[in-house]
Amino acid sequence: MNPISMITLLIVDDEAEIRSGLRSIIPWEDYSITLIGTAANGAEALDKIRYYEPDIVITDIQMPGMSGLELVRRAKEEQFDCSFVILSGYDEFEYARNAIRYGVKEYLLKPISIRDLTELIQNLKEEILSKRDYHSDQLSTLRKLRKAQVSLRKQNLIPQLLRGELSAMELNKVIEEYGLSIRDKESCAVLIQAYSTYQYAEETAELANTLVPLMEALEEELSGLPALISDYPPAGLLLIVNLPFLSDHWESLHKMLEHYINRINIDGMVCVTAAIGKPVSSLCGISASIQDARHIITWHIYPEAGAVLDLAVLESGQPPVIMPGDDLLDAVLKDDRDNIQARFKLYLEKLTTPVLPPPSYLYSMCNYLIITLQSQLSRYLDGPPKSYTGNSFAALQSLNSLEDIEIFMVKVLSGFAEELTVSQAAKNDPLIQKALDYINKNLLKNPRTEDVCNYLGLSKSYFSTYFKNKTQLNFRDYTLDLKINYAQEQLKFQEHTSGEVSLLLGYEDYRSFSRAFKARTGLTPSEYQKQFAAGERSS
Repeated sequence: MNPISMITLLIVDDEAEIRSGLRSIIPWEDYSITLIGTAANGAEALDKIRYYEPDIVITDIQMPGMSGLELVRRAKEEQFDCSFVILSGYDEFEYARNAIRYGVKEYLLKPISIRDLTELIQNLKEEILSKRDYHSDQLSTLRKLRKAQVSLRKQNLIPQLLRGELSAMELNKVIEEYGLSIRDKESCAVLIQAYSTYQYAEETAELANTLVPLMEALEEELSGLPALISDYPPAGLLLIVNLPFLSDHWESLHKMLEHYINRINIDGMVCVTAAIGKPVSSLCGISASIQDARHIITWHIYPEAGAVLDLAVLESGQPPVIMPGDDLLDAVLKDDRDNIQARFKLYLEKLTTPVLPPPSYLYSMCNYLIITLQSQLSRYLDGPPKSYTGNSFAALQSLNSLEDIEIFMVKVLSGFAEELTVSQAAKNDPLIQKALDYINKNLLKNPRTEDVCNYLGLSKSYFSTYFKNKTQLNFRDYTLDLKINYAQEQLKFQEHTSGEVSLLLGYEDYRSFSRAFKARTGLTPSEYQKQFAAGERSS
């Protein structure tokens, strides 16, 4: 295929599912279009526009940080000749139309019609090709495509090495063809990951954006050295380095990483950690070093372990099993929130003292505590507790610090206590039972306090006080708990998307639903659905 006829494309959206869908559902190469990559936010997209200078940019209009419209304005101000296509939700329809004055070629309304999109892209492609001056622009276009090809080859090489798709002969051919500095010799992998330091934050665009300046700094530092660096979604970087690490500025790879990561970690909102995997004798075997790094980086939950982790963290060994005492169950049965928190804090201290145990051990012990309490409480309820039905081990793995683990565990245990209290109140009080029956039957109609009061023939102030005294919960918290319970059950069916469940429960903003769901279960709705599906397959 004539490289002059190739069109380059960039996809920008803060929803990973949309990025993945647009990337995979359309066979771009069949349309002579090279997909140079995706971006999760406007800032990341602008950096890629500056580097790749794509012909077409498909972008969402509403994204955290820099919006799609702001991205278009900034790119046009910097005189990049990109054809922009805006993706818009219904509420932003008129707003998207105003983007035309910034030179936007077209907008599409979500949900996107693949047929409309491909027709639009075909028209844009023909328009771009017709404007090209082949005689004067041929050399610059070839250089631009070659630059993009080399960069893409570097980006694709790491996944191929990870999957073991290249033989030594094929690897050396790629290295020679693209003039890469890395060699098939002793190497190691470094996994760099960004984590939120505030509870239940969404680890998506904002976190990935934090790593953009770090990636740029490392690319500059490693320029000319035998190394590869690429994105490692959802919020990470993967670095592969030939050994020994020889630098005019740094005595070791550890010191170099520590310097740059500590510069990122000063804001306190995001914690960046690097894990250095075990050296392997050949670049073709780098997947083993990557697996080591993935295991080592789980120690990031311990701040005292440092910003750069290596094999030394594995020397602590497996500690003895420490069982929780009956005092925690007693605190749950008595619905004593302060005592629940105090007792679990003591248990957590026993698990992490005097040495820091492997995080998997910590997750296992906390998971055991939840499962044990669920079994014991089934004697007091009509079956296992419904306040938490998620994959607690997976939820614990998704947390970023000991503090997050403590908050999550106390929330789950307090949820058990609340459910027990509500159940006992309903059994002992016909009025409460009648109110709960009404709420359960009308959950998808978003029942308000006024609706329940009208049904019971009570004043709002009297019912609110009565309900709180009997159940230790306010009406809003109780209905929220029921909604999350309902969402968990619906997400066990793969045909129900998290967006559909969100709308079904009356959430106009999906992010609000996702935050509420994660605060309760420790996982986002999509993570919960994937974990449940994985558990079903394994069983």
